[in-house]
Amino acid sequence: MIIVGPADDFNRDLASKIGASLVDMQRRVFPDGELCPRIKIKEEDQLKGEEVILSLRMPSKSCNPNSYLIEVLLTIRNLREHMGASNIQVIMPYFPYARQDNIFRPGEPLSAKYVANLLEEAGAERVYAVTVHLHRVGSFPGLFQKAQGVNVSGFPSLAQVLKRMDLVNPYIIAPDEEALVWAKEVAEYLGTDDYTAFIKERDVETGEIKTTIKEIDVKGRDAVVIDDIVSTGGTMANAVRAVKEMGARKVYSAFVHPVLVGNALDRIIGAGANEIIAADTLIWEGSKASVVDQLAEEIKGK
Repeated sequence: MIIVGPADDFNRDLASKIGASLVDMQRRVFPDGELCPRIKIKEEDQLKGEEVILSLRMPSKSCNPNSYLIEVLLTIRNLREHMGASNIQVIMPYFPYARQDNIFRPGEPLSAKYVANLLEEAGAERVYAVTVHLHRVGSFPGLFQKAQGVNVSGFPSLAQVLKRMDLVNPYIIAPDEEALVWAKEVAEYLGTDDYTAFIKERDVETGEIKTTIKEIDVKGRDAVVIDDIVSTGGTMANAVRAVKEMGARKVYSAFVHPVLVGNALDRIIGAGANEIIAADTLIWEGSKASVVDQLAEEIKGK
């Protein structure tokens, strides 16, 4: 088995854990914005007949899911058509366009399914993603017709970091009802029965967020606000500010996907977060939790 992807710590660690070799990749961008991802092989037939895992993460902050998706699709086709890989699997920790898993207004695309179809038509036989943001379709595998979709939870990686922090009587809070299942998952890892969710409403036209806060007893306790994605930081900041004002001793902001566009970090810290804990599903220097172990277990157990 061979991993193809940037020779960074993430891919080196993954290769070591699954016993694979690693072939480096150059992420080249032309002045006009066109992409030319190059697999740095030494010989033309180096990957011929090999089982290959393409492992590619999107950069945080300056996120461009369009470029990222094209980069992945071009590389899959290259592996299949010109390098002769026999089996192509893809690791996309942050799966692009997953939010659009429904047609919310007439004329909108069902983007999550279309992206899945593009990947399998390009030649992907298995796609690994982490905590895919799907709430209105049955499952991540259900997006695919020919390929196999594997959705790995990123919350154990956050819980492992939180466990080492000697939290004081922790209370786990989801910033909206959709995240309640994840708050429960983390609470179980931390051995507490105390978890709840606030209520969030988003205007589908403007994107404006309104958070309805309910009173909870967090005075003198450590609060962990848990979510899957933080993009602009608005939802997370609202929740952090609320539990801080309720008297929490410390507030930890924990999330799987650090998209973090604009001033998202400043908003969360300004709201009162004492520490931010994010996984490494995107390329961000501030990530403290790694999903490599969970991915390795899935790959080895397939």
